[in-house]
Amino acid sequence: MGAAVQKAITERLYSEVLARIDVGVLVLDQVNRIIYFRNRRAGKILDFIKASCEYDELSLMMMGELEQVKERGVTSSTQATVNCDHRSFSYRIHKIKDNAQYLLVVLQDVTDQSRLEAIDEASEMMNNISYVFSGIRHEIGNPLNSMKMALTVLKNNLAKFSKDEISVYLQRMTDDAAKMEVLLKSFKNFNMFEKPNTVCVDLVSFFDSLTLLLGADVRKKKISISMDILPEARWVLVDTRAMQHVAMNILANAIDALTGVDNPNLKIRGEAVGDKVFLSIIDNGCGMSPDLALNAFKPFYTTKPHGTGLGLVISKKMLSQMNCGIKLQSEQGVGTTITLSMPKCNPGERGENEAAVAYHQ
Repeated sequence: MGAAVQKAITERLYSEVLARIDVGVLVLDQVNRIIYFRNRRAGKILDFIKASCEYDELSLMMMGELEQVKERGVTSSTQATVNCDHRSFSYRIHKIKDNAQYLLVVLQDVTDQSRLEAIDEASEMMNNISYVFSGIRHEIGNPLNSMKMALTVLKNNLAKFSKDEISVYLQRMTDDAAKMEVLLKSFKNFNMFEKPNTVCVDLVSFFDSLTLLLGADVRKKKISISMDILPEARWVLVDTRAMQHVAMNILANAIDALTGVDNPNLKIRGEAVGDKVFLSIIDNGCGMSPDLALNAFKPFYTTKPHGTGLGLVISKKMLSQMNCGIKLQSEQGVGTTITLSMPKCNPGERGENEAAVAYHQ
C-alpha cells in the first residue's frame, strides 16, 4: 500500500472519529481568522447556545480565554462555562504544539457534571453550618470567658486595685466586647439581603464609583487599575447594596494581596456569554497556596490576624440569592482571579423595584 493511500485512509479515519465523538472540536486559524475545522457536535453546541459560527464573533465570546493562551508558557486556557436553557456547556482552548497559527477548542456538555457539583455544593454548605456553630462557640466563647475572668478579678479586688490597674481590666473587657461586636456584625450580613431587590446596574459606573472609595489605599500602594468591560457586558441584574458589599470585599482582599508587590496592578474585565456576564477581578499579588484557595469559602478560615474568615462566605451567599455565582483561581506568587457570573440585562429592563439604575456613591 502506497504512502499516499495510507495517508488518505488515516485522514478519513480521523475525520470519522471526530465526526462521531460526543465532544465538540473546533480548530481556529488565527492568521486567516477563520474556523478551519468544526465537527458536527461543535456545530450543534454552538447552535444550542446561540453562538455565532463566524470567527470574529466566536473569538469575541472567547476573548478572555484567547488572551490567556497568548501568554508565554501557557498551553491551554482555563475552562469556561456557558449556561443556556437549563443546560451547561464548557469550552477550553489549547495551543497546538509547534504551530502558532492554529488553536484547538474543545466543547462539552457538562450539564450532569454541573448538577452533581450543585448537589456537592449543597452538601458542603451543610458541612459549613457545623463550622459556623463551632466557630460561634469558639470565636465568641473565648472573649466572653476572658471578660468573665476580668470581672471576677475586679469584683474580688476592686477595693485593693489602683485606678491604673482597674483601667487595664476595663480596657481588656472593652477589647473583648469589640471582638464580639465585629463578629456579630458579620453574622448580621447573612440575613441582610434575604430578599434581594434586583435592578439593572451599569457595571462601568458602579466600579468607577467604587474604585474612588479605595483611592487612598490605591495611591499609597501605587496600584495601577485598569477596567475593560465590553459594551454587551455593561448591564447586569443585581441588588446594588449586596453587589457593593461583595465587590468591596473582593477589592479589599486584592489590595491587601498587592502589599509589597513590584508593579502592582488590578484588572477589572467583563465579557458576556449568552445571557450571563462574567466579571473578573484580577490581581498580580501574593496569590494563595492550593490549601488556602481550596478552603477560601469555608467559614472562619482566614490567614489575616484580624479577619473573621466570613467575607467570602457571606459574598457567596449574597450572590447565590441574586442568581449569581463566584469562582476563585489563584497561584502562589502569581496572583488571584475572582470571577463573578451575573444575569445580563438591558438598560431598559426592570428589576424587582422596576427601575434601571447606574450605581452612584
